[in-house]
Amino acid sequence: MEVAGAAPAGRKVGAVAAEKRRDLQGVRALAVLLVALNHANVPFLRGGYIGVDVFFVLSGYFITGLLLREALGGEHGREDEPASGRISIPKFYARRARRILPAATLTLAVTSIAVYVVYDLMRADYLGTKSTLQDSLAAALFYANFHFAATATNYFAQASVTMPSPVQHFWSLSVEEQFYLVWPSLLAGAFLICRRRRTGFDRRRAVRVLGAVIAIVCAGSLWWSIRDTSVSPQSAYFSTFARAWELGCGAGMALLAPRAMRLPKLLRITLGWTGLGMVLAAAVLYSSKTNFPGDAALLPVVGTAMMILAGLRSTRMGVDRLLGLRPLAYIGDRSYTFYLWHYPTLVLVWQAAGHPLSVGANLGLLTCAFALSALTYHFYENPLRHARFLHGWRTAAMVPVSIGAAVAAIMVPIVAFEASLAADASAATGAHVKPIVAARGQPDPTNLWDATPVPQVLAAAKAVKQNAPLPKAIVPSMTTLEQENTDITYDIPPNCQPVFGSGATSNICRLGDLSSRRVVVVFGDSHAQMWTPALIAAGKKQGFAIVPIVKPGCYVNRLNNAIAGWPCGSWYRWALQHVKALRPIATIVSFKLGTALREHPISTVADVRRVLKRVPNAVYLADPPGQSEQPAECIAKANATMRSCSSDEPLLYPKLMQDLAKMTQQLRDPAIPTIQWFCAEEVCPTVVDHTLTTHDGDHLTMEYSAELGPLLSKELRPILAHR
Repeated sequence: MEVAGAAPAGRKVGAVAAEKRRDLQGVRALAVLLVALNHANVPFLRGGYIGVDVFFVLSGYFITGLLLREALGGEHGREDEPASGRISIPKFYARRARRILPAATLTLAVTSIAVYVVYDLMRADYLGTKSTLQDSLAAALFYANFHFAATATNYFAQASVTMPSPVQHFWSLSVEEQFYLVWPSLLAGAFLICRRRRTGFDRRRAVRVLGAVIAIVCAGSLWWSIRDTSVSPQSAYFSTFARAWELGCGAGMALLAPRAMRLPKLLRITLGWTGLGMVLAAAVLYSSKTNFPGDAALLPVVGTAMMILAGLRSTRMGVDRLLGLRPLAYIGDRSYTFYLWHYPTLVLVWQAAGHPLSVGANLGLLTCAFALSALTYHFYENPLRHARFLHGWRTAAMVPVSIGAAVAAIMVPIVAFEASLAADASAATGAHVKPIVAARGQPDPTNLWDATPVPQVLAAAKAVKQNAPLPKAIVPSMTTLEQENTDITYDIPPNCQPVFGSGATSNICRLGDLSSRRVVVVFGDSHAQMWTPALIAAGKKQGFAIVPIVKPGCYVNRLNNAIAGWPCGSWYRWALQHVKALRPIATIVSFKLGTALREHPISTVADVRRVLKRVPNAVYLADPPGQSEQPAECIAKANATMRSCSSDEPLLYPKLMQDLAKMTQQLRDPAIPTIQWFCAEEVCPTVVDHTLTTHDGDHLTMEYSAELGPLLSKELRPILAHR
């Protein structure tokens, strides 16, 4: 995060908002330490992410201050100072390029190479290699915030993620650069309307116009932030529009600085300590559960603004004395490079280890990251920023050269990874997948928790107990799995795909036998959606149409609860109306029943019961047990075996299935067991024959869902025979 550098403790009254202030270097140090310690999982700083908001305010203050000084003169409230009323846009972007690009380019290049080594060569997260490198590409082109916002609203991408991206923190840099793509031109336009041919530049009018512009930008952005956070907190967090008011707040402090210097000393002292307390309170009291940014961001943002105003004049008892200490100023000088290096250092080591490390180990990693930052600052960043040869056209050339170097460093590992995927896909074509057949005597009214395993699952369970090697050829190939881990369709056409999160529900579409008047609805969350390939095959064979009415992320216990960003209640009411209007011969109901729901069987059964009672001709399709591992990630590791990548049958699963069976019998609703297709002898193999059952632990692969089509069709036939 970029703002001005350090400065001596004593400073003159003029040049406000553009001068280098040691106390604000201390605020920078505070901000970066809050962010880094939060990422290191320090337990009492779960809200340390607000350090980014502190950075935004400081950036708006310093950058706008530089622009104001250029246009209005040194102390922009004095009439005897010369004022041009002009801003040099090329010079502004030249300064930004020299400040931002060198360190960012180096960090992204080194991180991308490290990602390839750790994720691909070390097989720490083979299938995450390309998506992580694409994160770096988004960061290099300064649209990381939009990229991560899109990922945050992709249910299946979320489900497959085990570690954060090592460059996720670049989203804040993208927000700043997008803001400054517009802000200087907006100020220049405001200055332009204040220039008159006869009287020249009207400084007082310019200050009033700028005040109005800043107020409008801040008010509009804050309104949007509050609204968007309440509707879609995942995307609002990364939104430039939801964060612009924070940079605008800093800009407002730059405009007010000359007048704020006249505030009484006691008031400034009070403002400073109160502001520091507000920032620290947010860092301690907030957490990942806080609806942020929204109005919650007011606490750290206003607190930072108060510290800025408090330190305009030095005081013995003020917070500026604490924040101006040399150790804090030293960290503040290197805060930008430390911010860039700290997260890749943490995440790459976590990924290599296979799990996040302890707080103590993380603090050690942060120490190493700061040492790397100090070296980068001294030998690379500062020399390039102040190099005489990087002026004029050379600064302009720095932009394409730096971005091109970063992109090249990212694309080389991507090409190498694509080559390894192609080799795997070639091997997968040799897999001979036999059709799955039902166990002898099935289909029959077997129970939900102890159905007879199909022969292929029984054979796979024996291979797990023998610790046999994985089949040499597994379907889907790694190429397909990489796609399934980020964007999976389950054979539902794009215009019919259900929307995850707060988006509107998509069109209702007929699949299977399109000419049939007999309609079977599949109803639920993504665990209903994943059966679509199997149900389409069943529909074509038995002559009925399939209509998916599903909402990923709307678990059965969310249907009657109001959760920010999750309009499951409104979707549920909408869905029930459309299901009834379709007059289906069967409504197949299925929801994810993860560990949290298995631990509360009474309420879970009650929730499922309410749904079955409200839909016409309900048929309950049991949720499979799932895997405790990330199967797609596991099978890509060196020396993986059937045992290392498979799971035991969950302890709580049979009890919940027994309770659900009693409930469906009371309602006289048919229930279809699924455990026989996934588990045998208390073991749930991740690979059955040559097919991977799930791609992320609980969502079926497209291939296994399709293979189960004939078996699900046999289960449905007697249920639908008389409807």
